[in-house]
Amino acid sequence: MGNWVDFTVAAFLVIFVLGALGRPFVLEFLDLLSFLLASFSSLTFYNLPARFLETQFRAPHGLSLVLGFMVIWFISETIFYLIVRLLISKETILRFKSFDFLSVLPAFLRGLIFVAFLLVMIATFPIQPVIKKGVLDSQIGSRILQNAYKLEQPLKQVFDVFTNDSLTFLTIKPEINEKVNLGFQTTGVSADVKSEIVMFNLINRERVSRGIKLLTFDAKLVEVARVHAKDMFARGYFSHYSPENQTVADRAENLQVDFLVIGENLAYAPDIELAHKGFMNSEGHRANILSTDFSRVGVGIINGGIYGEMFVQVFTN
Repeated sequence: MGNWVDFTVAAFLVIFVLGALGRPFVLEFLDLLSFLLASFSSLTFYNLPARFLETQFRAPHGLSLVLGFMVIWFISETIFYLIVRLLISKETILRFKSFDFLSVLPAFLRGLIFVAFLLVMIATFPIQPVIKKGVLDSQIGSRILQNAYKLEQPLKQVFDVFTNDSLTFLTIKPEINEKVNLGFQTTGVSADVKSEIVMFNLINRERVSRGIKLLTFDAKLVEVARVHAKDMFARGYFSHYSPENQTVADRAENLQVDFLVIGENLAYAPDIELAHKGFMNSEGHRANILSTDFSRVGVGIINGGIYGEMFVQVFTN
């Protein structure tokens, strides 16, 4: 049995399909095309208005991304809609009138894409816990969400664009003194030990594939990583620097870790797959993972429940 989210998703799709009944197939197809182009544009340029909102109005990072995405989508959809209406003629519509019974197909696809983006935003960003839980527990919604998460970076690569953060992956370049307001705080967290082991193995797999010496697992560095991840969740920030301006070196020294060189990777993402791909697609983070200066690593992954997971990798010699 599905829950209220499954019912809502089904209702959305039915509304899109019913709206297409009796409409010319050509118009529905072009509407789908403009919808897809608006999606691509939003995934490529949403950071521009998002950064403006975050900088000028100090909006939470998640809310800024959502609003930036919606602004670009609205502008793009409006432009493409006007272009289509200017270029299409009645003769063209009549020429394909025999295909009008297929109008429901592009409408259904349009509805499915709309629902997918909506679910990603609900599941990724700070929102009422009961709504998030409903999405994650739903049968239809959770399946759409799982595939939608995997879709963002391939779509962005169509434009050969990759930024340090995306709708489903947030990070900050190593050693950069930048702070992001998460827009929420939570202490209801726990260490994801299983994922920590998986990510440790992923790091060494990347090194082995390039002929680089394996890193040694270090329990003290795991603790350094976990402490910082928990602190970011508890105080609602995301940064290599704590509110007291302490660095990863300070945190390591506080826990009596000996080192000559140290590095740190941070990510806030829904799952380990997106986090690891994000690290490897980012030049600075990939450099830490593959650096021959490091011989030890500790991976701390803190599960924030409906708020996703915080990933911290600490490297030392």
